[in-house]
Amino acid sequence: MNRNRSENQDKKLYNTDSDLSSRFGHDDQRGNLNYIDSRKVLEALKIPQTGKVYRMSHELFNGMADRPTHGPYFFDILLRPCDGGFTEKYDNRYGPSLGRLEMSDHTGTHLDALSHMAYDGKFFNNVPVREVITNTGYKKMGIENAGPIVTRGIMIDAAGYAGTDLLDGGTPIEVSDVQKFLKDNNISPEPGDAMFFHTGASVLFSKPEEYDKFYDSAPGIGFRLARYMDEIGISLTGSDTPSSEVVPPEAKNTRLPVHQYLIAKAGIHIIDNLSLHRLAKDRIYKFMFICSPVPFMGATASPVSPVAII
Repeated sequence: MNRNRSENQDKKLYNTDSDLSSRFGHDDQRGNLNYIDSRKVLEALKIPQTGKVYRMSHELFNGMADRPTHGPYFFDILLRPCDGGFTEKYDNRYGPSLGRLEMSDHTGTHLDALSHMAYDGKFFNNVPVREVITNTGYKKMGIENAGPIVTRGIMIDAAGYAGTDLLDGGTPIEVSDVQKFLKDNNISPEPGDAMFFHTGASVLFSKPEEYDKFYDSAPGIGFRLARYMDEIGISLTGSDTPSSEVVPPEAKNTRLPVHQYLIAKAGIHIIDNLSLHRLAKDRIYKFMFICSPVPFMGATASPVSPVAII
């Protein structure tokens, strides 16, 4: 993509209408997930032919890559089988074990809530941030509104289609390439579909020193592609990078504008840090997609472990 556009072109590209109304009504808190009705779920159930399951999330571990603003992930064993004298106390030689987690709701592979991103002080569906914010979560647009998700999943192998293992940082995925990929693979996107993008970053997640670079420079969803998915009625999207969208942005002096458009304007949920390299290796581009976020009340996201079933 030619990034040498004029400043006026950039401003036109990122011109967001201040009306964030939902097409699903004044009280809507789910956005395009509303497209996934019972008919859509039943259609998705017909997709699997082999029963093979692909995990689309990464393992979480102490020292993993993460944004400094999110804080580190930390897990420790809080209770060991050898603690508390349990083994000696009970006839069945009882030995419990449990751990304790400390992390952001945006740790690892996670689904963004519609409360994650605002535009000019308003969330999706024109909800004023100041009217719903509390220290313990948002009174509207929290992740608990997303609910379990079962739909058709589509994966665009943007890296493979470009003939490379990893797209260059700062490369927006072109709408024309997505359309050609879909046509070549006989896929017609429909409202309610989940659409994901493989850039090649996925395979590096287990190496924090290498994956960390994608926080400052990453390929991903550009603004035109975001508008294209909005026009189709895609329910949720995401990529195998920390922000899913192209970094740095296509226009100067903007911060995560694609997140802002997809979430606050279009009502499209995003899953960041997806694990997609196994699907790409096996050339799996259409599948039954299942994802159930933890319903943390008022949270801005939930760690998830979605699966693709073929």
